[in-house]
Amino acid sequence: MKKFLFLWLFLAVLFAACTDDDDNVGEIPTPEVNKVQMIVVNEGLFGTGTADISVVYEDGTTIWNAFERANGVPMGDVAQSITYFNGKYFVVLNGSAKIEVVEPETFKSVGTILYTQKGSPRFMVPINDTEAIVTDLQGQLVRVNTSDYSVVEYIPLATNWGIEKIVKIGNKLFGANPAGKGIAVFDVNNISEEGKRIIRVLVKDNTKTSKMHLDKNNKLWVLTTGTNTQKENCVFWNCIDPNTEEVVDVVEIPLLKKGNPNLEIDTPMSGGLYYRSDISGDKSTIYFSMNACTDVKNGTYQLAVFELNVDTKDTKLYRKTTGVTQMYGMGVSPEGEVYVCDAIDYTAQRGYLRHFQENGSETAVKIGVYPRMIWFTGNETVPVK
Repeated sequence: MKKFLFLWLFLAVLFAACTDDDDNVGEIPTPEVNKVQMIVVNEGLFGTGTADISVVYEDGTTIWNAFERANGVPMGDVAQSITYFNGKYFVVLNGSAKIEVVEPETFKSVGTILYTQKGSPRFMVPINDTEAIVTDLQGQLVRVNTSDYSVVEYIPLATNWGIEKIVKIGNKLFGANPAGKGIAVFDVNNISEEGKRIIRVLVKDNTKTSKMHLDKNNKLWVLTTGTNTQKENCVFWNCIDPNTEEVVDVVEIPLLKKGNPNLEIDTPMSGGLYYRSDISGDKSTIYFSMNACTDVKNGTYQLAVFELNVDTKDTKLYRKTTGVTQMYGMGVSPEGEVYVCDAIDYTAQRGYLRHFQENGSETAVKIGVYPRMIWFTGNETVPVK
């Protein structure tokens, strides 16, 4: 009897495993057959080499492990970000200390930029037609050649001066230190510790996950947290003039608590989270995650997406993301649709890409392990500034 029970359990587990991976085979559709709507970067479980990219097509078809399926080998360890440049995807892999260069129709690897010394690459920004700068948590920036897929130089920075998010504006680079040291500014022709200037906008651990945004008025917006003069916990959107390298405006959003007389349904509330953000295609609206009140009496809240108008500086609730507790990434499509990367419970199972629509409905597709970043192919016609 025990033998039969054991056999039944074994077959049940095997069936479940096969069912979960039954979309791990087959041809990748061509653009003529099915057009790609978005790419999702899946971080994978640290140390296991389970990073990959998921491809979502316009008809809803999803390939959760497109790189491995196209190339027959795993992508690597801890995929951090994706950058579209010169008709290729550059996928930065933190754990593998490399950048995979991927053809955007077949998802075949066309090259690999390998680090030859210790590094923890994070995000990449092109600086000219053939070069890009990659940020790193190891106190350095790395210049890479985007044509021959080589490392050009490792640029040392001061101790504890790792950089996370980075933006190129004109002939300057703006990079956020995730440990609260400020925003580093470099001239593109002098990317060095000696040439570094610092803007005292302090990005900390819970806000390092928010992108920096260049708006339609050529102003840079950076999200931080802290307290205001009334000792209230707040989210701050800092507006920086790239020319003067100074903060010219700050939008303050108090995070209310249970018992506050100003607390209402849908108002922002305190609560631990890593902030996520995106900007509209016309660069006029910034979307960002916060907790929104769901019950004033009990002081309960739910993750939601708010919006900031860069002209009026007004903020309001944009979409409710009911049921999401592990928002590991968030993106807003060129059409204004909200998509959330749901890591579920951080147990290394495959996550979901959830689409929250204006009418309150939600659709979801299962993608890879720890989805963290969304790239919309509709943005690929936008030139790099």
